[in-house]
Amino acid sequence: MRVYFYLLSALSLGLSPLLSQAETNKSEPAPAPLANEKKYPAGLIALSNDARFANHSFVVDKSKRTLQVFEWKNEDLQPIAEFPTDIGKKMGDKTKENDHRTPVGIYFLTREMTQPEIPFSLYGNLAFTTDYPNIFDRRDEKTGSGIWLHAVPDSVPLTRGSRGCVVVRNDVIKQLKSFVRLEQTPILIFDEVKYLSADEYQSQRKKFLQDFENWRAAWETQDVDTYIKYYDPTFKNDQMNFKQWYRHKKKLKELYSYIKVQLAPPLILQNKDQIVIRTIQRYESNLHRDYGEKTIHARLSPEVGFQIIREDWKPLPDPMATTAIDSTVSGQPQKLPPEPKTGLVESSQNLNN
Repeated sequence: MRVYFYLLSALSLGLSPLLSQAETNKSEPAPAPLANEKKYPAGLIALSNDARFANHSFVVDKSKRTLQVFEWKNEDLQPIAEFPTDIGKKMGDKTKENDHRTPVGIYFLTREMTQPEIPFSLYGNLAFTTDYPNIFDRRDEKTGSGIWLHAVPDSVPLTRGSRGCVVVRNDVIKQLKSFVRLEQTPILIFDEVKYLSADEYQSQRKKFLQDFENWRAAWETQDVDTYIKYYDPTFKNDQMNFKQWYRHKKKLKELYSYIKVQLAPPLILQNKDQIVIRTIQRYESNLHRDYGEKTIHARLSPEVGFQIIREDWKPLPDPMATTAIDSTVSGQPQKLPPEPKTGLVESSQNLNN
């Protein structure tokens, strides 16, 4: 059976195995050519080769009023295109409804809209909604909604200023559509994009991946006191706060004689002190097994690299759903054992792991 996970051997991190276009409108400047010396946007740390995740990302620089497209290819970021954009009428980060500012953060494109749902005169041929306000925004008590990536008719200048959306031309958004996977394609919006050299980028990426592996290893070895250091004291999911999560993990250590945590190479995004990590997770203990997508929202931490403020998990169809991960008897697959009767509530946050 095909196994969908692979080693990050090139980085020697010990992660568990498993798993250009220019605008042609003459009234506005054409996009600047990408520099000959390859530079990497500092927050686009890693995308993913996994077909369930996006391998493209949009990066918006509010100071330069540009949108760049990057592709993850051969374990490296490749710049694809750069386009001029319009942004909010007022500069600065969005904090409240109707402030006419474009938010700064890590967002995902969630829904596609076209005529007759949206008027052409305001939004052009096509629009993509974002998940603003996201988890970070809500924690920071930011308000407002309706932050989109959309087009405008050619008769509308890209210097008019929007109500907070990122705006491009009709011909551009048609090109961008080919890079969009709803709920998966990120759009990172910066006040100003900081760029790294190839060496600086690889050093940054290796550091994040090592921190990610250290978190995984502490989880797998049930070193609860080390594991909990990767969680912010303000951590909260749908069922538990930080103290309850810590007690819960101690309880599972008493229940499980062992656990295995196998994670696919993650998607990692950063903007200021905000971090989003997505990965595919296979979890096994002597009493429970599951397979799904893990999404982590975290803050930068000088001590451990990142500290998680929220962690969500959703099940996915398991390519090995009817067989044990490693064991067979007489060449015949073993059925998975039933889930434990622990009295824990099941939800999108799987509390058995």
